[in-house]
Amino acid sequence: MNAGGKKAVLWGTALDNLASWRMVTPQAEWLEVTRIGHNMGKIHDVDVASFELQYFKADGKTPLRQERLDIPGKTFRKEGLGKDVTDKFLSGLPGIQKEGCDGLITSARWVVHRMPKHTRTVCLEFFGNAKDAVPSIVEIKDFMFAEQKRSGVVLAGLEHLDDRYLRAVGYATKSKKGAQAQPGSSITVPKMVLFGDIAGDDADEVARVTSEVVRIANSRHGEGFIAISPEARKKFWLDRKRTAAISKHTNAFKINEDVVIPLPRMAEYTDGIERINIELSLSNKLALCDALETFFTQGNLPLGQQDAAEGISAAELLEDRVAQAQALLADVRQLWSGWLRDVGTLFEQLQDHSLRASWKTQIRQPLQQIFSGSAFDPILAECNAIHQRVLKGRVWVALHMHAGDGNVHTNIPVNSDDYDMLQAAHGAVKRIMALARSLDGVISGEHGIGITKLEFLSDAELAPFTAYKAKVDPEGRFNRGKLLRNAERHIKEGRGLDGNLAIYADLTNAYTPSFGLMGHESIIMQQSDIGAIADSVKDCLRCGKCKPVCSTHVPRANLLYSPRNKILATSLLVEAFLYEEQTRRGISIRHWQEFEDVADHCTVCHKCLSPCPVKIDFGDVSMAMRNLLRKMGQKSFRPAGAAAMFMLNATNPETIKLARSVMVNVAIKAQRLAADVLKVVARQQTKAPPATLGVAPLKEQVIHFVNKKLPGGLPKKTARALLDIEDRDYVPIIRDPAATTAETEAVFYFPGCGSERLFSQVGLATQAMLWHAGVQTVLPPGYLCCGYPQRGAGQFDKAEKMITDNRVLFHRVANTLNYLDIKTVVVSCGTCYDQLQGYEFDKIFPGCRIIDIHEYLLEKGITLANAGAFLFHDPCHSPMKLQEPIKTVKALLGNNVIQSERCCGESGTLALNRPDISTQVRFRKEEEILKGEAQLRATGALGAKGNVKILTSCPACLQGLSRYGDDLQNGLLEADYIVVEMANQILGQQWMPDYVKKANNGGIERVLV
Repeated sequence: MNAGGKKAVLWGTALDNLASWRMVTPQAEWLEVTRIGHNMGKIHDVDVASFELQYFKADGKTPLRQERLDIPGKTFRKEGLGKDVTDKFLSGLPGIQKEGCDGLITSARWVVHRMPKHTRTVCLEFFGNAKDAVPSIVEIKDFMFAEQKRSGVVLAGLEHLDDRYLRAVGYATKSKKGAQAQPGSSITVPKMVLFGDIAGDDADEVARVTSEVVRIANSRHGEGFIAISPEARKKFWLDRKRTAAISKHTNAFKINEDVVIPLPRMAEYTDGIERINIELSLSNKLALCDALETFFTQGNLPLGQQDAAEGISAAELLEDRVAQAQALLADVRQLWSGWLRDVGTLFEQLQDHSLRASWKTQIRQPLQQIFSGSAFDPILAECNAIHQRVLKGRVWVALHMHAGDGNVHTNIPVNSDDYDMLQAAHGAVKRIMALARSLDGVISGEHGIGITKLEFLSDAELAPFTAYKAKVDPEGRFNRGKLLRNAERHIKEGRGLDGNLAIYADLTNAYTPSFGLMGHESIIMQQSDIGAIADSVKDCLRCGKCKPVCSTHVPRANLLYSPRNKILATSLLVEAFLYEEQTRRGISIRHWQEFEDVADHCTVCHKCLSPCPVKIDFGDVSMAMRNLLRKMGQKSFRPAGAAAMFMLNATNPETIKLARSVMVNVAIKAQRLAADVLKVVARQQTKAPPATLGVAPLKEQVIHFVNKKLPGGLPKKTARALLDIEDRDYVPIIRDPAATTAETEAVFYFPGCGSERLFSQVGLATQAMLWHAGVQTVLPPGYLCCGYPQRGAGQFDKAEKMITDNRVLFHRVANTLNYLDIKTVVVSCGTCYDQLQGYEFDKIFPGCRIIDIHEYLLEKGITLANAGAFLFHDPCHSPMKLQEPIKTVKALLGNNVIQSERCCGESGTLALNRPDISTQVRFRKEEEILKGEAQLRATGALGAKGNVKILTSCPACLQGLSRYGDDLQNGLLEADYIVVEMANQILGQQWMPDYVKKANNGGIERVLV
């Protein structure tokens, strides 16, 4: 209840903004708690906080009794602190800070604040010692609190990162004089950085106050930078959002002990942490000396072969070098041990690095001189390996904090499989807690007490809660044993002393999944694939930043398959695979089914990569999982998806003609008919999608499959069939013979399977507009696919073969048409664009580029001034890369275009393979379409009853968007391609037959390849 993040400095925490909440008590009663006379501010600022408690029977309606609690405001937190959860009793206020021990809160009402109109973000960088910079936090806060009363300008957030965090997030130092702050230093990041939001309703006042905050930083040898636009402000805050990356090198495992320190004493806390870090570093360096000494003492040192050394024994070759190395280590050990012993006296010198324990200069360089020569390379290599092993176990403490209220997140990255490292980390935690208390701070600000901090609460602090727990939950129904000492737990559970019930301030009582089993031998087939999948997700920090952008995370549609959740599931399944194989049980079929379920819940949009602090692309992981399932023979057969893949894989014109005929004339018509018949049932399903937990039953899947109609009215023939260019032995060159010459610009157009096999109007419109642009268009010979659909389906070997065959063919085309000097490859599909980037077209057609047809037309100045009012759906794989796609679309069609967010739910063959998942994804898209419709009609550019046209630039999305035709409030939704709309308006409604006629009438040159 003390969570508040960066805004806590302004509006307080969750506790401060609670209006009421409803909970279930251990007696199976309902309890509603309402704050009376809310001050709309921080709770500890009021003299008395009053609450009304109303109890109801299990039906939630029949009143039982009513009470009132009046609690002095100052008791909610220790004086001078913005957060504090150490008082678990809290005057008996139910549900708050009890960590679920007295009931289950089911709902709550909150105070919502209005953000001021104008906000500026400051980034303040400080070099030098932290103790000199930290006081600026107090100065800024005091200044801003006074300014709030004077001008109304407020401090809406103030966050701090220390140098270890800055290095972890890859912080790019903004200050140009940072490198000169410490001459001769290798430090490339500031000692600390503050990020702050300064907000108010008067823009001039906000600007003035922001400049004053920068001046305060300047007085502390800091440098300030100001961001005004939303985009620039977002960039400033991006580094703060990536703080979880601190534990990447320990496979996302860290001990996170938040404490709260009075701001005036923050410099002392920072120095205390610095001392702990210095001692931990020196201890690690001494452990390195021990390991190297053991290596040189054991004998049988590795030596390399060298011609000049032939016939010389190892003893002669080494001579007294080992003794020199041992003497060196003894001297360095003595020096470092002395520093560790006298760290209190030498602290400032160790802190500013005038005294520095360096492996590179004090050990490695002298060893290189002692063991010079190639014969000793193996010895030096082993020394480096020893250093890496020992360094991996080094414990260090990193700080970031909500600087406005003194809540410091004290993080210790640690390898959970390293016992010594864990013990050193727990020792550091004890020192950190003692340090926090010694500075009049508390041991937790917003992260609770749980099982890891219980030992740091005194008996006197826990006694009121213990009595409260015994009174309200004597049978221990909620969180049995939590927040209770061992003796109290034993008494409540009727047991004597039992070591199994011991409480420790570490993870002894917690289960943490790890990938330790990966280090053991396993007889599981395709172990390398399993290992690669596990390795690709091992750095996940569980931060959840992937959730907002993920198409398969739509909670209100019962869809919770965010990348974070899928990584957790994948990790557990991998361990289950290994355990079952190591115990010779054989992998359960059900585990493969669960594995496939996780892999299915992905649109392979790759949007999770951008917000991920450790750059995990779960789209790539999903494809690898599907590939493993296929190789293991565990991938389910789905008829509709298999039929679609058959058509995409086909290259024979007759096969494609037959497959297309069956799909268009039979399958799609049958689906549309079934959609009409089951319309009522289907609508119920789309309005409230059921959760997907494994594949839905057949009957339900059928309804999912038909709940939204597939597009009708598709062209009767493919683009190639209409132009008679299906022969794969010839390269078609399409041009207007009256307007082009041999010197006219030539482009290579890769139409992709969707744009020429199914939605042939797209491929034809692209060709027609290129004809209109006056260029020569070269098409690849025959029907080709880029290979992305196969890769997305987990058919890696098929995809690689396609890619290789295509590249060989394109090289032949380039050699055949070298006189055309092709410099541009045009695409009309985003997945084709992404896949073709790996083809290295610049080596096939030297110096060429890849560009989307719409961006190419914009380059040529072919636009429509006021084409009308449209919605625009940007595909997950957007082919428009030169600028924001919506800017390109508005430049082409005019300003009456509104972008419709979220995935359409088609995702290639996802809607055919798992229509149940697509139903959930479409739920969110339908909301966006309705919102876009309302916005479009509100502009007045579209009539109240008129149809809405939504444009896109992806064949799969065109199919997906066509399914929403009947979902508008008024009129129909018409889906089309941007280039098709441009062809309609520029070339006329009869553009397709006109273009086909012109091309077939001497506009096609066929070159034998």
